[in-house]
Amino acid sequence: MSWFHPVEEHQVGAILGYQDEYPGTRYLIAFADGESYVCVYFTSYESENGGEVGVEMYDPEYDEFYVVSFDIVGVIANGNRRYNDTLSVDYRDFPVKITDVDTGATIYPESATTR
Repeated sequence: MSWFHPVEEHQVGAILGYQDEYPGTRYLIAFADGESYVCVYFTSYESENGGEVGVEMYDPEYDEFYVVSFDIVGVIANGNRRYNDTLSVDYRDFPVKITDVDTGATIYPESATTR
């Protein structure tokens, strides 16, 4: 896969690789400010910031990136990142830790922890 940003391979790539190997995983997704949720994978897609900040494709501030969307199945610590019962993450505000709720395996940051 070709990434828009090198960091995406270790962030989005880690989630997608784990999801491919272990579909149906329940993820504990935690952010640095304490916001955290139990989620299941919904989809991933390419996105861009043109609509967010009103920049055109040729503007130096234009950015393309990958997004992973989850369905929230449990709220540990609520915050502003969720949208109703969904949570979308991308490299611009990525969680500090993602683990498999049922096995304790660390998905991000990437680790030797496996199932």
